[in-house]
Amino acid sequence: MRAQPQVSIRFEEDVAVFDITGYLTNESEDAMNDAYAHSDVQEATKLLLNFDRQSFITSSGFGTIIKLLWKTRDKGQSMRIAHPATQVRTIFNTIGLTQSIGVFASEKEALEDF
Repeated sequence: MRAQPQVSIRFEEDVAVFDITGYLTNESEDAMNDAYAHSDVQEATKLLLNFDRQSFITSSGFGTIIKLLWKTRDKGQSMRIAHPATQVRTIFNTIGLTQSIGVFASEKEALEDF
């Protein structure tokens, strides 16, 4: 059984960090939108999607990330991704998302890239 996605928000200075666990699917879109709608997130200039190493992203979950990327770009925010599982990182590379979103092995590396 897939782990239901959990999204929690914390801040590292001016970066809104979304800690994500579980499977990111089409069912996750509401949780991601709710987190993004948080007033403090709206005021942040940087957004980091920080995945748990056990997390997985389905094709519709990648769609959710792309929609979130569009929203952040419309608001002038920048986005990075940290800790994706190896197979997820491979998919990011294959579909070309790494050209639009920085993908990093650690949260520290992602924060330093902003």
